[in-house]
Amino acid sequence: MGGAVTDGSIFFRMNYLVDGHNLIGSMPDIQLSDHDDEFKLVMQLRKVATAKKGRQVIVVFDRGVYGHQQSLNGYGVTCHFARSPEDADTQIIRRIKQTAKPKEWALVTADRRIIDVAHQYGMRVMPNALLVQQMARQTSTKTEYHDEKPEVPLSATQIEHWRVEMNLPLEVSDEELLLQESLRDLKPKKRK
Repeated sequence: MGGAVTDGSIFFRMNYLVDGHNLIGSMPDIQLSDHDDEFKLVMQLRKVATAKKGRQVIVVFDRGVYGHQQSLNGYGVTCHFARSPEDADTQIIRRIKQTAKPKEWALVTADRRIIDVAHQYGMRVMPNALLVQQMARQTSTKTEYHDEKPEVPLSATQIEHWRVEMNLPLEVSDEELLLQESLRDLKPKKRK
């Protein structure tokens, strides 16, 4: 049967079912009172999901103010917002019971009631602190998903090429604009 495991290596190859707001309560850099707490968590979970090819992360939130799970879905993460009268705990328990291969999933929560159900169905439980550590490690090192090349400034030749290619007007500096305005003001006005 599944159970709490102190060796985190077992979880590396697993999918995660995450009690979103419960996990946020364990995070040092995200607060439940943040207006975008769900978004911040999902951005970190995406790094975890993309660290292992094919990993799925399902995160369930209680009625979040973000409310648009479709825009948060992607990069291996699927979000669900519990709708009244159901809460996230009820939805997570239902998912545990319906999981075809519970041994391939790790439940991430500190909620005792949900943990008990996970144990009954053979799903492992990953302590919140372990996933928080994993996210911190992946935030401190670049991952494939967030690997960005340093910005290299374009040369004058490249800028001119793209200006012509995109049919853009010449860029005029602020000084040149002021000079043009001054000269315009100096021109005599035509009489009628």
